[in-house]
Amino acid sequence: MRNSRRIAGVVMALVVLVAACSGGGGEAEAPSAAGSAAAAANEGDPIPTTPFETFAGEPATLADYSGKPLVVNFWASWCPSCVAEMSAAFLPAQLALGDQVAFLGVNIQDERDKALELVAETGVLFDLAEDPVGELYTELGGLGMPFTVYISPAGRVLDVHNGPLTESQLVAQITEVLLS
Repeated sequence: MRNSRRIAGVVMALVVLVAACSGGGGEAEAPSAAGSAAAAANEGDPIPTTPFETFAGEPATLADYSGKPLVVNFWASWCPSCVAEMSAAFLPAQLALGDQVAFLGVNIQDERDKALELVAETGVLFDLAEDPVGELYTELGGLGMPFTVYISPAGRVLDVHNGPLTESQLVAQITEVLLS
């Protein structure tokens, strides 16, 4: 069972990589999750218990963030939309709402050195983790990159968004989904 999930994660990560690298200009085009079967299927589900490792080398799970609303953003240095979104949307949103909401950036299918360079360039301040084969990404229903998940303080998936977000879109979604 574990091997089949790991294989499914690798396959999904490869699909994401191909989608991100194809098309004009190299932008990672992803469909919106609004109204999609994947988003509806995940709404209200308990968070996965899949362990991951933080950039600091510590083991963690999403349950470690219980008690506070959580925004999880899957990103990679090879994803142009992810790169733009990190400093243009997530950093300002965290600065504005970080006292009310926790943020976790999960790097997927990336070279660690390139990921660390991007973190330094963007100046993001939120917790960072790695999902090398895309297992957590797959379990949460990711369909494209970047991929954002909104989780309740009680550890339930409230909403997902496949594709890039602007600062105003991100703040509006956080306010509507997590803070209303």
